[in-house]
Amino acid sequence: MHRGRAACLLVPSLAVALEPLGAVRWTGSMIYTYAQLREQHSRRKIDRWVAEERLVRAGRHLVLPGTDDAIIAALGKGLRTTCLTAARHHGIWTPPGRGRHVYGRRGHPVPGAWVDHGYHHAWPEDDPVASPALLLEHAARCVDPVDVGILAESAMHLKLLHEADVAAIRRVSPRQVQRVLAHASGLPESGSESKVRLHLLLERVPVRPQVEIEGVGRVDLLVGERWIIECDSKTHHKDKDAYVKDRGRDFNATALGYRTNRLTYEMCFPHWDVTAMWLAQVLATGEHLVPPEQWLRTRRLRREHKR
Repeated sequence: MHRGRAACLLVPSLAVALEPLGAVRWTGSMIYTYAQLREQHSRRKIDRWVAEERLVRAGRHLVLPGTDDAIIAALGKGLRTTCLTAARHHGIWTPPGRGRHVYGRRGHPVPGAWVDHGYHHAWPEDDPVASPALLLEHAARCVDPVDVGILAESAMHLKLLHEADVAAIRRVSPRQVQRVLAHASGLPESGSESKVRLHLLLERVPVRPQVEIEGVGRVDLLVGERWIIECDSKTHHKDKDAYVKDRGRDFNATALGYRTNRLTYEMCFPHWDVTAMWLAQVLATGEHLVPPEQWLRTRRLRREHKR
């Protein structure tokens, strides 16, 4: 399991990031202790960067402008960030969740509205933001089991975790989380895809992610033999060209014997209970198990019989 320093937090040399004269455009976020900065730079230079707001103080750490406010607030109170808060920092697709997820040493006060993850007697990593592996361990005892799967699949897709990492976390997770992580894959490209796929697999429904279908293209999910489910993001809905292209794909899929349904972000999260009921109703017909060629043949025979 990969532990220790997360690559996005620290860089070997600060000279490239902080030394250029004139305007500097910061991208991403990096976190340093004062001691780390002093290994390469003088107190005067560090103080100047702080005065120029090229570095921001956060407790005993200094961070680059643009660092997540939740991380700055936690560091300012002597806390570490983990679970959903750390996941957002790493760029992991994060399901909806409230509160700032932090770790504080025993007896260290944590604001009431924040979520305390005090599972260790001492913080086990060098960096104050939990690594993908550690945040997933904490999430396994905090959020819904399927949400843990969403985090795991996104981290795997981004190459932040490998199958062996997830397998190790699975072994120390609660039983319900173990069931979900047994199905974890790096193929799904969004949390919505992961949500639907994991839900169906837990219901023992055959489903494959990112399937290439001749005459249609690559689809998000293929349920059984002929049911295509596409999970459209919020941005996707605003793209007119994508909207037109997708309707053409759906028409081709229908002509080939497939059924296509598109789920929005809202259907996968805020209104998931209704969506799950609708999925169950469609599955109850068993039509998703019929190969598309057989479906077309049966439809043709029915039409001929009616004549």
